[in-house]
Amino acid sequence: MVQTSWSIREKQKFWKRVFDIRLIGRKWLLLISLIFPVILSFGYFILFLIGKEIPDFSLYFSGLDNFEAVVLFLVFMLLGGPLAEELGWRGFLLDPLQEKWGSLKASLIVGFFWLIWHLPLFFIAGTSQSQKGFGFSFWSWSLQIIVLSVIFTWIHNHTKKSILAAVLLHFMANFFYPLNLDAQGEIIFSIVRILIILPILISWTRQSRFISKVITPKVDLS
Repeated sequence: MVQTSWSIREKQKFWKRVFDIRLIGRKWLLLISLIFPVILSFGYFILFLIGKEIPDFSLYFSGLDNFEAVVLFLVFMLLGGPLAEELGWRGFLLDPLQEKWGSLKASLIVGFFWLIWHLPLFFIAGTSQSQKGFGFSFWSWSLQIIVLSVIFTWIHNHTKKSILAAVLLHFMANFFYPLNLDAQGEIIFSIVRILIILPILISWTRQSRFISKVITPKVDLS
């Protein structure tokens, strides 16, 4: 159950999760920095191997040619999605769901609501979502949301429930989103994302089985 009132100590713990980078640790901070560039590079490498045209990587830094532009970009990208959303998704919703349903089910539930949260953007002209429409790209994007939710939960559980980790991860996911994909490109990136989370899913399954064996008492029927 989500708490409706917190003590001063609980509020301090919450805001520490938002601002204290020490909760993340160097290893996980490095992983947060690399996971989405690696997914992007690997996906484009496969597309290159099959003869697809690769977009110019400089497009990811288009317009960031002076200090003011970089500052405005960072403020918009951090406040416009990652910070506002992660205070809710990983700040409040995830942990109570994990306590009740476990990491996988909690990730799927958060991913579902995360998807619904963005759904109105598909009806707003000019957004990147509206340009996708409701064809194959929509289902590829939806799968990506679920995959992201799994990755976020995994990193959340290894960074002392750091909300800052989720904010940075969300920023990186948005920034390193693949550009100009056709249906074949969407399929390739969907496969890459699934391959990335397979080890996480396997580890969760094994952990769940181990916990089940420990908790379930043996019944002597003799």
